[in-house]
Amino acid sequence: MGAAAVIALAILAGRPTYPNYDTYYTLIWGDELARGHLPDYDVFRTPTPHPLSTLVAALFSFLGGAADRAMVFLTVGSFVALVALLFRLTQLLVGTLAACAAVLVLLTRTDIEFFALRGVVDVPFLALVFGAAVLEASRPRSGAPVILLLTLAGLLRPEAWMLAGAYVLYLAWRADPPERMGVLIRQGALAASAPVLWVLSDWAVTGEPLYSLTSTREVAGDFGRQRGIIDAIGLIPDYVGANEKIVNVAAGGLGGLLALWLIRVRAALPLALVAVGFATFLAIAVAGLSVIPRYLVIPSLVLNLCVAVALTGWALVTEPRARRAALALAGLTVALYMVRTPALVNDFRKLNGQTTFVKSQHQDLKAVLEDAAVVPLLASCRPITTPTHSAIPVIRFETGLPKSAFEPSIAQKRPPTRGLLFVGETFNFEPAAARSTTGVGERSAAQWWSNYPLSTFRPVVRKGRWAVYENCA
Repeated sequence: MGAAAVIALAILAGRPTYPNYDTYYTLIWGDELARGHLPDYDVFRTPTPHPLSTLVAALFSFLGGAADRAMVFLTVGSFVALVALLFRLTQLLVGTLAACAAVLVLLTRTDIEFFALRGVVDVPFLALVFGAAVLEASRPRSGAPVILLLTLAGLLRPEAWMLAGAYVLYLAWRADPPERMGVLIRQGALAASAPVLWVLSDWAVTGEPLYSLTSTREVAGDFGRQRGIIDAIGLIPDYVGANEKIVNVAAGGLGGLLALWLIRVRAALPLALVAVGFATFLAIAVAGLSVIPRYLVIPSLVLNLCVAVALTGWALVTEPRARRAALALAGLTVALYMVRTPALVNDFRKLNGQTTFVKSQHQDLKAVLEDAAVVPLLASCRPITTPTHSAIPVIRFETGLPKSAFEPSIAQKRPPTRGLLFVGETFNFEPAAARSTTGVGERSAAQWWSNYPLSTFRPVVRKGRWAVYENCA
């Protein structure tokens, strides 16, 4: 933990960045909770609330304006812990050489690194899941400690519910027949606590026990992220390959076959993670929720470990013919990496562009919000029109303004005629490099006046990439 904290601090010092849209709303809800109020989920395009994340945000709210940086520190530290846990899991299953290779492979996962630098809840979720996997691999049938970690993960993302349920069934199956019912009841009650607590949380806050499900389904429909079961199956090879599909699918698939041959029974644990991950992904499609790559991240990480086996499995093979085949696989994997080196370099270039863009954009926005000419207008001039709904939680976090003060341009039926108008400078970045909390995306900036300085508004101030206009007459 101490090493993870030190590394996380070093990363944040060298690469300052800020949370994403969902996490800023989590920080707002946590602050409301800390002040003795129920979180207000009734906002435009509500992100899915995660009970444990909201509770952590409530604790961070005592840090004031530094709460967003604390959340990023937590996720960056979780990423460091995740890499260490995957090293240990690979070491337990295959050996130290493969574990070292796994670390190098995992460091190419710029998609997860970007999640960590944006405070996304997925990263601590993954650390908890693979922490449970390491505990089970080191001490089979650990029982309650593993379920407890999966319960915490299940308060961040519902996919852990299926993992916990599958683990309880496994414990019951391996128990002596007279003890099976007791195992099911005791361990099943602990595993069920995450979905029960989630439902109770939704019920207490909104009066709807299944609010998270219905709200997430509606937002998925708004963004066109819903897919039928057939489409979801067709997307699996693309999504499970993550940011480097050729190496991960080709070398990882062959490395997985080699791993099965090498470790045999011990492969049950990673296979279970993959199987439950696929089952959850398909269940999400059936439920009408967002079918996006992040819901296959557990199988994709296991595939990364298989790439490490493809690189190093030859060291574990003694039979001459099998060793030659393993060496050929290692050569193929190295050749694929050589061919894909320009793409990997481009991934890191995009990651640098993303984080630089986010840092500058947030710092400029904060400078605008603190300007002496803008501060009094924020309190009195309404509505505040933002170029996209994504900017709203950032401004609310920085200013403490209520949701009623804001109107995203996408929700307006006609151009605003009064109030404050926020305009963010557009940039000539690649789409993948311009993902940000407050930037204007093609899908969200649907109105012609989105992010446009209307002639009826007077310029107030410009700070770097952001400008504010007013018509408060």
